[in-house]
Amino acid sequence: MPADFTFDVTAPWEIQLLVQRTLGAREKAVIPFNLGYALPSGYYTTTKAVVVEPPTEKPSAAELVADEQPLWVRIWSMDRVTIGITVAALLVLTGIFFFQDWLVKRPRLFAWVRNGYLLFTLVWLGWYAGAQLSVVNVLTFTSALVTNFSWEFFLAAPLIFILWAAVAAGLLFWGRGPFCGWLCPFGALQELLSAVAKRLKVPQVRLPWGLHERLWPIKYIIFLGLFGMSFYSMSYAEMLSEVEPFKTVIILKFVRDWPFVIFAVALLVAGLFVERFYCRYLCPLGAALAIPGRIRMFEWLKRYPDCGSPCQRCSKECPVQAIHPEGQINVNECIYCMHCQELYHDDHRCPHMIQKRLKREKFVALSTPESRGEQPKPPRTVVTHHGQPITPT
Repeated sequence: MPADFTFDVTAPWEIQLLVQRTLGAREKAVIPFNLGYALPSGYYTTTKAVVVEPPTEKPSAAELVADEQPLWVRIWSMDRVTIGITVAALLVLTGIFFFQDWLVKRPRLFAWVRNGYLLFTLVWLGWYAGAQLSVVNVLTFTSALVTNFSWEFFLAAPLIFILWAAVAAGLLFWGRGPFCGWLCPFGALQELLSAVAKRLKVPQVRLPWGLHERLWPIKYIIFLGLFGMSFYSMSYAEMLSEVEPFKTVIILKFVRDWPFVIFAVALLVAGLFVERFYCRYLCPLGAALAIPGRIRMFEWLKRYPDCGSPCQRCSKECPVQAIHPEGQINVNECIYCMHCQELYHDDHRCPHMIQKRLKREKFVALSTPESRGEQPKPPRTVVTHHGQPITPT
């Protein structure tokens, strides 16, 4: 409360929240939300008191500086712990990507690392911190660029800002994979539920390639529809963006009206039979990231010349069917789970590596004396001056 404002706690009072939205270059709409309150009389007693005015103290230099700081600076200062954890997690993910060859050669360790990171993304980043990116962020950013852009508006949500900065940098290196495959809480939930379903022997449906390829464009159509609607009305665009179940599942944790909950549960159930069903065919955010993701500067996923012809193993085992039967990886659909890279280095599952291993074993076998028809030389016996024989090993 301001020092010169007298607030009587025993009198009814009201708090008002003003919600403002920019409608155009100069127009703004404001909606007030009022909440009245009166403290029940049973919670206080009234007595006469002598009021002694305290001596006025000048605010300290630190308090003056704090009052002069922008709101977003104070928000970042209060969220230091969550910001530090998020930055540390992003550094860990960067290390995973840069040392992926070392990791995928150790499938058991990589499985623990991946599942652990997905669990962290879901529980801490999603359900605890509420840092779930949305296509609404893309639409809002685009709308701000053509109206009255302000960095302070976006900096007011530290974790969302940091994640978007990381996603933007990741697009240059790996495409949309870092977010869709590792940093999306809803995507992590789908993959973890799918792993449980496979353990419980839930039958997995693999769509024919022709049908699967024709279902890909649906998410791009949804995104373009939302993008076009945002120029007409951001309010309508936000309403239509409920095609994303992120708010229901991650932000509100299913505490919502039943139509939203049923829709979200239906998508999760579909994901038990078709892994990452929503990510593959309906996610407008994945489509929005795939478009600029084509400008990536590096190719990290390795392939052999005979991948796809004749070998089809990676194509058949890709969890989201992002590998064409001809062998090439569709980076627009790839979530960078690195399963194909595990196969790439596995000399017991990859046909190319199996042939190399067999040739190596054959060469080693031919290099032994027995393979050349020679009899191994008997061990040489050495007699010491004490008369005790010594046979060197």
